[in-house]
Amino acid sequence: MTNVLGIDHPLVCVNDLPTVRERYGTLGFSMKAIGKHPWGTSTCAVLFEKSLLELMSIYDTSLIDGYPAGDFKFGRFIHESLQEREGIALTALYSDDANRDAKAVEDRGGSCQGTIEFGRDVVLADGSPDRTSTTLKIFRSDHLPRLSNFACQQHKRHLIEFQEWMDHPNTAYGFTSVAILAEADQHESVLAWLGVIHGPDKISRDTEGFHRVKTGNGDFLVLDRANAGTRYGQLPSSITSISEPFEFAIDLKVRSIDALRKSLAASEFEPTTVGDRVVLTQADKLGGVVLSFTEV
Repeated sequence: MTNVLGIDHPLVCVNDLPTVRERYGTLGFSMKAIGKHPWGTSTCAVLFEKSLLELMSIYDTSLIDGYPAGDFKFGRFIHESLQEREGIALTALYSDDANRDAKAVEDRGGSCQGTIEFGRDVVLADGSPDRTSTTLKIFRSDHLPRLSNFACQQHKRHLIEFQEWMDHPNTAYGFTSVAILAEADQHESVLAWLGVIHGPDKISRDTEGFHRVKTGNGDFLVLDRANAGTRYGQLPSSITSISEPFEFAIDLKVRSIDALRKSLAASEFEPTTVGDRVVLTQADKLGGVVLSFTEV
């Protein structure tokens, strides 16, 4: 139980999935082919061990009300989020027992909107058929919709994790944190919500002046605009102009900063360096998010 409700995969929602997929490939990520969910969302993943970065869009609006979890409809939630803007709409949290983890959230005063069970057919290397199996437990926040999340239990993770897809030329291999932008008067409600999901004992005040919420895989950072500027440098107005709390930056760990810089040099992106982080602030080309990389 060392990775209970850790960061499994942020869902970066984009309007033009093929174009954004290609851009992420130029950053040195090994990109999987575009796939489809039965509720109308299209998806492309950057795979790491027990986590991934997911790019998502809509391929069929006629399907978005399918697979409801109570009154929560996954496809419609993504569609409506994209109608507002690109960016992280939901974050999946790692679970090896979704029922247990949903009960823990409920015991802390939260609620689970419902359960989604789904799978897709796959063909193994030896030609034999198999089928993935996934359970989702939905934790939606009505007052903080962009901080909604869900427990994600992959019952057959070996069918989605292959080493060749986890070997990235830029040497990325997982997350250190996901950053939330929220002003000081919003922190109480944000931290209360994160405490319900992860436990109030996981919240601390960082020495740099922002709040840190530890999970089983990486941290959530709660930053105001001043903290965000210190950590990532000058941010675009597409980020700073948004008034509601939202996840705006994904911090990734790499094995070699030199390998990362080599990949970036062949791309259209001009990175900046802030402390020990290499930062890409071109959110308009990255699906509404800032990316940062640290050698760990």
